Amino acid sequence: MARRRGSWRTRRPAGLSGTVEAATLHAAITAHRPGGGPAPRYEGLHVTGTLDLSHCRLDTALALVDCVFEEPVDLTQLALSALDLSGSVLPALHADRVVVEGEVRLTGTRLGDAGEERIPLLDPATDPDGVRVPRRIQEGATAGVLRLADARIGGNLVAEELTVTGTAAWSLLAPRLTVGGSVHARGLKASGALYLRDARVTYAVNFHAADVGGIDATGLACSGGFYADWGFRSAGQVLLRAAEIGGVVTFHDSVLAEPGGALLLSRLRVPRLRLDLRDAPAGHVVLQDAVVDVLVDSEATWPAAGKLHLEGFSYKRLETADAVEVRSRMGWLTRDAHAGTGSFEQLAKSYEAAGDERSARTVRHARERHLHRHDRLSGRVWGAVQDVLFGYGYAPRRALLWLVSLATAGSLWFANHPLRPTGGDARRAWDPVLYSLDLLIPVASLGYRGAWDPQGVDKVMAVFLVVSGWTLATAVLAGARRVLGRG
Repeated sequence: MARRRGSWRTRRPAGLSGTVEAATLHAAITAHRPGGGPAPRYEGLHVTGTLDLSHCRLDTALALVDCVFEEPVDLTQLALSALDLSGSVLPALHADRVVVEGEVRLTGTRLGDAGEERIPLLDPATDPDGVRVPRRIQEGATAGVLRLADARIGGNLVAEELTVTGTAAWSLLAPRLTVGGSVHARGLKASGALYLRDARVTYAVNFHAADVGGIDATGLACSGGFYADWGFRSAGQVLLRAAEIGGVVTFHDSVLAEPGGALLLSRLRVPRLRLDLRDAPAGHVVLQDAVVDVLVDSEATWPAAGKLHLEGFSYKRLETADAVEVRSRMGWLTRDAHAGTGSFEQLAKSYEAAGDERSARTVRHARERHLHRHDRLSGRVWGAVQDVLFGYGYAPRRALLWLVSLATAGSLWFANHPLRPTGGDARRAWDPVLYSLDLLIPVASLGYRGAWDPQGVDKVMAVFLVVSGWTLATAVLAGARRVLGRG
């Protein structure tokens, strides 16, 4: 088999080549002592039987490169300096609670003996009684081709071009995995999903161009970033719920494919989140109660209506490669049928932080419409009146336009229908403009309202102007109070 990069360049110990029994290999590995020559390194072996190094302690590194194992390899609770399985072929690798001081290399390794058809990670099924099955797995009774539960790796975990196949839903079971360096999994291929709940990674997790059935990294903590980008593909859900990530979480140019490609990022904490995928996701995008500083997304890859969940999502700034109009951004909010007014206010605050006051007012205007749309009939009617007259306080020029329009209509009417003075005594000259304004302005009086006596149709017009003035003033006061209260 081809030589893989990244292995230790020490000589192969003499006496082991070709086909060997697992017991013979076990004896050779455990017989090595510090100072007894180069660290154990074996290339191109065909190993029959089960290699069991569980609960052993090696004071050196171990390299099993380009080897073929007929049976699963058991490294449970093995302690050693470093481990290299690059290019090897194994039915399974069980390494729960393994302790490695340095690096673990699985570059080009093949695990499993089944086809590569994806087994997507989907929503938990429901049993016949309708009881929801919990997401958290029962670790002792769950099968996984690669097991690293509670493993501690002091350096990097290098799994580039690793292939894991099998008929089980989980290809990797690594709850509470601790990695002192980074996880490098560029080009990883897994038929099932990866289970990384409560894992701790000091630096970054890289899944560039990986192809998996899904990822459950709920509770993941890592300071350097989570990279599922540049061709990353998942046929099932990717969960980063309640994860604490430093740097960035990015799904740039990734594909969340059928049947269940989705992002569940509720309660995620990260400074920068990129959701500019290659295509719109097949499933849901859940951002409920997530907290980010910057959200980078793309209008072309927003999830479909009903598949976006934003309630409680907090962000300070929005970024896109192509500018998104504020109306389109409000459409982004309405793709979440359960989005409350808080989602609109969050968007308005992001525009304010960017210095775009006009867009912030537009969003708050839409917020009031959204709020009154679910009110009782009387509230909806009053809301419609405020919207038409004053835009709920966010379109002040509209009130001025209504005042001018009503005053003009009244002036034209009374210019063609002069009124008689009250008591037949004209104490001031007739002025249809001032008379109309006096009817429209409910607070101050210009002295014309009581000086003239409208009759018949003129009285109807006068009453209409008085009612319109009071309505307009009430709407203006309500809108101004709302705007000033928000300020």
